[in-house]
Amino acid sequence: MSESQNADDLEEQVDELQNKVERLEEQSQGRNQLEISSHDLTVQASSEEADMEELMQLCSAEMENISKRALVGEYQELEQEGLHSQLFGGGD
Repeated sequence: MSESQNADDLEEQVDELQNKVERLEEQSQGRNQLEISSHDLTVQASSEEADMEELMQLCSAEMENISKRALVGEYQELEQEGLHSQLFGGGD
């Protein structure tokens, strides 16, 4: 084999690898997806730009906010139904 043929073969292999890398990058874009569930609450997120750590931080913060609002809503519902004093004491 001549030196130019080896160089051509090597260049062809490099091109093939570059094409494979490009295809893999295209396939993986938008694939960062995350879902967090707790009881009956769920947070879902996906991103083409954010990595999994960023998604986890965003989802964790959002899940905490949603959980707090859900607990406040349940507490208010108990108060409206007059069950609060029966469950937590006090009142009558």
